[in-house]
Amino acid sequence: MPPVYTHLISKRGDIVFSVACGIGAYFLYERDHPREWTLQELVQRKAERVKTEGWFPSSPKASA
Repeated sequence: MPPVYTHLISKRGDIVFSVACGIGAYFLYERDHPREWTLQELVQRKAERVKTEGWFPSSPKASA
């Protein structure tokens, strides 16, 4: 009986491979369907906001 493999590459390799394929596919899609904001710009804006306000800034709705 042939061995049964539960992983394509390895436990962690499968996750890295999946994330890399997903990011690559999104960038190819974004190249063919341009939008107002690119993924890179959105990630940069979020990183800047996290640096100034933190991960969980206080919501204006919560204080009202």
